[in-house]
Amino acid sequence: MISIAKQVIEYFAKTGKKISIIDLKIDDKTMINEKINCFVTVYLKGEVRGSAGNIKELKDNAIEEIIENTIAAISKDARFQPVSPAEANELKIRIDKISDRTLLKDKSIKTLDPTKVGVIAIKNSYEKMACILPNINPKLLSGEDFINVLKEKLQEPKFNENEYIIYEIKTEVFTSY
Repeated sequence: MISIAKQVIEYFAKTGKKISIIDLKIDDKTMINEKINCFVTVYLKGEVRGSAGNIKELKDNAIEEIIENTIAAISKDARFQPVSPAEANELKIRIDKISDRTLLKDKSIKTLDPTKVGVIAIKNSYEKMACILPNINPKLLSGEDFINVLKEKLQEPKFNENEYIIYEIKTEVFTSY
């Protein structure tokens, strides 16, 4: 997965275009037949430089999902300017493949351990959505910490769990560092 993301970044940094699957060197051919949902996070000098992903499978296979999310992470994350060609070679990559998603209904988000699980919060009206990946931020030490991050991501002055559909998620993590 990381090899594919690196090739996507290199090609996009040089051309500004999406690489074709046939131009990729793919070591794990099983990804051609596997549907996944994943998040790609890129770091520059230890800081997040971009992130993108989906909470459900949107593409036909894992490779297309990684291509789309990698391009979005380096060029479409609204928090950042697009990654420059000079920065592209210095990026570190983390890919979170969602391996388990469970509707949180009998417990509070405050009881979760952010070092082991993440959350997806979807406003009941489906107008807003935010995802916090497991062990993504060293400042997230307790379930209580999820609340402040969700308020920021959702641009809400307060976070009321009853107004959201909340999933607890677990991921399989792949990194280039």
